[in-house]
Amino acid sequence: MSFNRLRRALVATGLAAAVAGTTLVPSTAAAPVATPVAKNLFSPLSVAVGGDGTLYYTENFAGNLWMKKPGKPRKVLYSAPEAEVGGVSVEGKAVYFIRNAKVMKKVGSNRAKLLADLGAYEAARNPDKDVRYGAVGLSPECADSWPTGEGSLPLSYTGIVESHPYATAVHKGVVYVADAAANAVFRIRDGKVSTTVLLPAVPVKITPEVAEEAGLPDCAIGATYRFEGVPTDVEVHDRKLYISGLPGGPEDGTAPGSVYRYDLVKKTRKKILTDLVAATGVGVGPDGSVYVSELFAGKVTRLSPTGHRSTFRRMVLPAAVEVARGRLWVTENVLSGFEPGEAPAGKVVRYTR
Repeated sequence: MSFNRLRRALVATGLAAAVAGTTLVPSTAAAPVATPVAKNLFSPLSVAVGGDGTLYYTENFAGNLWMKKPGKPRKVLYSAPEAEVGGVSVEGKAVYFIRNAKVMKKVGSNRAKLLADLGAYEAARNPDKDVRYGAVGLSPECADSWPTGEGSLPLSYTGIVESHPYATAVHKGVVYVADAAANAVFRIRDGKVSTTVLLPAVPVKITPEVAEEAGLPDCAIGATYRFEGVPTDVEVHDRKLYISGLPGGPEDGTAPGSVYRYDLVKKTRKKILTDLVAATGVGVGPDGSVYVSELFAGKVTRLSPTGHRSTFRRMVLPAAVEVARGRLWVTENVLSGFEPGEAPAGKVVRYTR
């Protein structure tokens, strides 16, 4: 999926959702205690916490990576105002992040170094080049009447060459990257890139409501449309990857977002959570509990180790989720500041679980 299209969709839909989101109230049943730790942020779309408690977070579209050590003022760790900076993760003294389509590594006061160019890898490999997206089950006559104007859903296509890495996770120096435009999770080991897993297409039945909204002919009602599976975050836990994903299409719940678990040993992928509205971030607790943000549903959902699903907490426009040091860290109100004259009001909040 074009991440530029995704970004525009997130902003456009998010601004509308923000209005509705201001009416949200926290869950009343034993609501987790919330402590804001950073505020007035513009597009804070990633967060990480080091073993020493140092907090790292990005303002993606401002091009800033911040760090805040416990008890000390925050400071800019890296800045590139002309670029998008996001996808931060940390292991030991090494901080990993994304600058546009490049994955970077910074250790201490040393300059950030290029770890891998995922744009170049995508151009050379395009892992989903043989995956077909679009409408399935149409008659030839219906296919002929499919709209072709600007903004219309493509009738049928295969994966295009496009990269926009969005999130990273690191384990023993191996970096996993969720690339939202390539529809894949990549692995970087010793500077070499490989494809770990593709997200599957997201099939959605074309209902009368979907047809009307998308401007599709009535003959398409009842057919299926295969949207791209867009990975938005990745975490490593117990030799498995946990991947949040949203469909490269409507984000009103019509097409469900999901969380997948990929076994790095068995090389198997399993959907463990679905029917999510804009699944944007995922975190995993030491007991195996999974936390996933639903950007436009305005909440973080928890999946217990036994498979019980519940609402952890309601909040406005949550994006990144991180479990660390017995707490949950969430970036919130992440689409504020995009309207002319609107002050950024994004924040990082720490929750005691």
